[in-house]
Amino acid sequence: MYSDLIKNNHHLKIWREGTRIILKKSNKLNYSILKTYRIITLLNCLNKVAEKIIAVWLSYTVEINDKLLNFDQMRDRKQRSAINAVLNLVHDVQMIKSRENTLICLLLDVKEAFDHVALKQLIKVLIKLKILINLINWVKCFLQNRVIDLAFDDKRQKSKKIIIEILQDSSISLILFLIYIQYLFSKIRAKIKNLQSLSYIDDVALYVKRKNIDKNVKTLKNAAKITFTWAKKNAMQFNDSKSKLIHFESHKTTLNQMIILLNNMIIKFKTCVQWLEVWLNRKLNFKVHVQTKIVTVTRMLHSLFKLMNSEWELNVKSEKQLYLTCVTSISNYDVEIWWNNKKSYLNKFRKLQNAALRKILSAFWTSSIDAMQIEVEISSMKMQLNQKCKNYAIWIVELQKKHSIRKRTSITYSSQYSIELNLDLNASKYLNWNEMKTNVS
Repeated sequence: MYSDLIKNNHHLKIWREGTRIILKKSNKLNYSILKTYRIITLLNCLNKVAEKIIAVWLSYTVEINDKLLNFDQMRDRKQRSAINAVLNLVHDVQMIKSRENTLICLLLDVKEAFDHVALKQLIKVLIKLKILINLINWVKCFLQNRVIDLAFDDKRQKSKKIIIEILQDSSISLILFLIYIQYLFSKIRAKIKNLQSLSYIDDVALYVKRKNIDKNVKTLKNAAKITFTWAKKNAMQFNDSKSKLIHFESHKTTLNQMIILLNNMIIKFKTCVQWLEVWLNRKLNFKVHVQTKIVTVTRMLHSLFKLMNSEWELNVKSEKQLYLTCVTSISNYDVEIWWNNKKSYLNKFRKLQNAALRKILSAFWTSSIDAMQIEVEISSMKMQLNQKCKNYAIWIVELQKKHSIRKRTSITYSSQYSIELNLDLNASKYLNWNEMKTNVS
């Protein structure tokens, strides 16, 4: 059925109908503001299957054709996550610092990204990229003549035809948005050779790396001008409040320069910024990020302790499962980015895990940590962090050569891995990747 519908460039009318439920966000002071509400859309299950088929088809087409998307565009593509996007930026910063250069980065956020995709322009981009005509016609049919109901506080509005571009909650929307903005990065790189770009859906990073700081700032100003000009022509906007500027360097001096955007918005340099839930400071030591993570883990741990003290009397197995699910998933997330065997960071996480072990086993303060770890079958904090990094190193081996992470690894990095051969992770062999200093004119 689905293959016939796609061949005939048709998406059933009943599948283009849905119900949008407006929900209040918890713990908000003023519910007269639109941002205090969340909208979820209830769609036909068969429609979701059709969308997923097209999304997988498009994703596969993108992977086998390098010209459809920039290799540094992330999300909704195989083996490309937020961690990969941040790690790409971190790697480039470390490389520049090892060569005693500087890197200035401008972070932008597309405002209401999916609502500002022009359907006609999207179709033009698809045609220009030589996407199959059946697929283009299906996308056109999918996005047109949509009908929606609104439900709020047990009240329901009658069905109403809406004019919308691409749906935020659709599985096909992410890949369509990536295709829609891909010409932005091609245009910037064509006009500015020394500039690099990264994007994770609507989060964009533009950065330039040279020794001359003034030239870097000037280059970024030109890049921002090109970006905002393109956005205006393509009915898109950037969220000014989320625009950030940071200068990665090891010295204590701070820059007093700024970038003025086309809308007269002034962006000043910051010493620390958050991008994709990771805090980056100018020295790139992740001190702020680890502190923020420790606060989050501590808060979650205290909530678990309250639950363990309740009258329900959870057993050891249940308490261990709660700890692994609610706490470890937070503490061990994005470890690949910031973990560098720094004892001060390790000790903070170790203290939290030791407190959790004592609580799970109802043990005394003087109880042996090693014995408790064996009893609960939870490895030490250092072993967990190192294992995450080793797993990521092995995962890199399996990547295609055109993957953005793989392109940034050393040419001496192993290209094969098996249980019998084992992967040699001797860091001294890969110093030219992110540590070895080279002379750059």
